[in-house]
This record gives sequence, C-alpha cells and structure tokens, in this order.
Amino acid sequence: MTKNKIWVYATVLLVGLLIGVPSTYKVITKHNERMLKNTTQKIVEAAKDCYYNNSCVGDEITLEELYEKTGLAGMYNPVTKKIYSEQSYISVKENFKFIEK
Repeated sequence: MTKNKIWVYATVLLVGLLIGVPSTYKVITKHNERMLKNTTQKIVEAAKDCYYNNSCVGDEITLEELYEKTGLAGMYNPVTKKIYSEQSYISVKENFKFIEK
C-alpha cells in the first residue's frame, strides 16, 4: 500500500468514528430515558387510579400498597434491571411524583 492510501483510509475511519460514536451514545441515552419515563408513567397512572378511586388514602402511596390494591406487577428499573424497593412511593402533594428509595 502506498502512503496516500493509508492516509485516505485513516481519514475515512477517523471521520466515521467522529460521527458514529457520539450518534450512538445519543441514541442509547435517549432510549434509556424513554424507558425510564415509560416505567415511571405506569407507576404514576396506577397511583392516580388508586387515589381517585379512594382505595389509596394519604399523601404518600408506596409501591407495596399499589401492588396489593391495584394488582400492579413488580416494577423494575429497565436500565439497571433492579427491582424498585417496595418502600419507594408516589407523593400526592408533589403532583404524583415518583420517588425511588
């Protein structure tokens, strides 16, 4: 191979890496954020249903309470694959915000 071909291939490889690596990182990060948002939204919707049907009373609705009263399946963090603690709760005062413990 001549020196010019090596430089051309190295340049093409470098440009490909400069475009590919940040793009891949952004896609994976956005995907993880969407999965977390989706899981959190399922938990919040179950809490709202429980609260507005007067099954769950109080300012904090724990996941344990949701599991018992709504039949919600065991929820886990889709990124880390760890099950959320049953002591995690949804704060009614903070407009149904999910707080993980």
